[in-house]
Parts: sequence; C-alpha cells; structure tokens
Amino acid sequence: MSTTVIAEMTSPYVEHQEFPDLVYPTSVTATLAAFREAFPAAARLVPEEDGGAAALSVHSRDYVDFVKEGSRRPEGATKFPLNVVALPELKVSEPRTFEGRHTQYFFDEITRATPALCEGALISAAASQQGARRLAETAQTAEHALMLVPTRPPGHHALPSVGGGLCVFANAAIAARELSRSGRVVVLDIDQDHGNGTQGVFYDDPSVLTISIHAEGWPHVAGFAEETGGPGAPGTNLNLPLPTGTGFDGYAPALETALETIARFEARYLVLALGYDAQREQGFGLLRLDSEDFGVLGRRIAGLGLPTLVTTEGCYGYYESTAVAATHFFQGWAEQWR
Repeated sequence: MSTTVIAEMTSPYVEHQEFPDLVYPTSVTATLAAFREAFPAAARLVPEEDGGAAALSVHSRDYVDFVKEGSRRPEGATKFPLNVVALPELKVSEPRTFEGRHTQYFFDEITRATPALCEGALISAAASQQGARRLAETAQTAEHALMLVPTRPPGHHALPSVGGGLCVFANAAIAARELSRSGRVVVLDIDQDHGNGTQGVFYDDPSVLTISIHAEGWPHVAGFAEETGGPGAPGTNLNLPLPTGTGFDGYAPALETALETIARFEARYLVLALGYDAQREQGFGLLRLDSEDFGVLGRRIAGLGLPTLVTTEGCYGYYESTAVAATHFFQGWAEQWR
C-alpha cells in the first residue's frame, strides 16, 4: 500500500465564486490556501459538469429542475419574493412562475436562486460525487486518503426537496450517498449550525451515521439530542447541541463523544462538513472557539485514520480569522498523518 493519497476536486468557477449580494469571504478561498500549504504535493482535479445527475442522487427531480432553470436565467431577471414561504395553508393554486416556485423550494428569504448560485450548486454537487468516487478508488491502495471538495454554495441545510440557510444541494450527503455504495459512512458536521439537511437525507438509512456538533437553536425545528434516527435506522443520528457561549472546554467533550461513536460504528469512510463559524469572531460568537482550537480538531479527526472527504460549509465576516482557523485545521491534520 502507498502511504498517503491527498487530492482536491475543485472547479475554478467555485474557487472564485462569492455569494451574490453578500459581502463576506468564502470559506473556499481560505480552505484552498490552507490545504495547499499543508499538502503542497496534493493532486488538483477538476470535476466534469453532469447536468444535475449528482444532485438527483439525493434531491427530488422537480427541485433539481428548478435549480437548473435558475442557472439558465439572465442575471438580474428574477425579482425574488420576500417574506413568503409556500406553507400548505397559504397555497390555493400551484405557482405558475419561477418566482412563485421559489417560494416553495426555499424555506427562508435569504436563499435566492440567482444564476450564479444555481450554477455553483450544480458544479459543487457534481464535484462532491466525483470526489467521492475518486476517494473510494484510492482508498483501496492507500494507508491514508484525503479528498477536499470545496463547495459553494454550502449544503448541510438542504433537504431532498427544499433548500435554505444559503444551501441549495446537500453536498456532504451527495458524497456520503456515493461512498455508501462500497461501505458504511459517517458524516461529521462541525459547522456551528445544525446539519438538518444531512440528517433529513439519512434519518432512516442504517448505512450512514450522521453526527452534528453545533450551537443549539438553529434552524429551530431540528438538531435536538432526542433525534436519534428513524424506525429503520435507530441510533444512526447523533446531535450534540451546545449552549451559547460554549468555549473549547465545553466543546472538547462533545468532540470526544462524536469520535467514540464513530469508532463504534466501524465506518469505512468519513465525510467531514467543515465550517469555521464556531470561531469566536464568527457565527455571532455562539461557540467561541479560538482559531488554534481548529488545529486540535484537525489532529483528532485525522486520528480516526479513515479515508475522508471534506466539504466546505459556513464562515462569516472576518477573513483573517477564517484563514487562520483553516491553516490551523489542515496543519493539525498534516501533523497527525506525518
């Protein structure tokens, strides 16, 4: 067996994309820089466009078709509706316009199907699936295997037939679905918000263990400790909600619980939903981790020794803290694997 296989699956489009109308640095930029510094010999792979095929492995066809339509619309052509979500009590007729369908496919008003966002979502979904395939191939001959798939928009809030929280397609879930074809999979989400979309995709699937360490309270209707899996997969979902203001002293025990649960599950692969918004300057300061704490996270998660695919989730506001946290994370990972 070779010692280590490390690669990234990055679309140039996603690498340089920012969210339309939102001025904060993408975690893709910081993640790529930190990853490339920690692993300078990593292969750089470019995904192929797939017409939405990867997204269909997790999402409903009508929702994927809606996003594909959004990617083809002229920039600025859509007047996005505000303060309307198509709850059953509000609907009398089926929406007849793209704007109308927008109200039934996103659960909030900040997620908007602009052409750039939709195009990025389609490419990120394809990259997640193709990165997972490559990871599964290399893991057969490698002692250590790591695949980075920078994704923009992020994905862990996206459910099979509805998006929201700035998430369109569930990238981590798409990767996990592909990997589950050849073994048991764990999805570990360390973004500050609960990975409700990932949980929803696999809640009744015994082949995938979903774990989320997050600040309690968002998205308000999921993420509680009693959510432990559906009737067909009891015990395969673990939520570790932490009180507002928790620092690393409170976070560390939750991390250890997650790692112990992963070890018991005897997974073949790990998918890591990586966000930096638990850093104290970001994400409204709910979890208050220091940037250096991400180095500990990198070392401890790498210590599982599992073939791992990393997708990118949230970061907010301060580019310096995002870059510093990302650098600590991947340097910690590299130190563990040396």
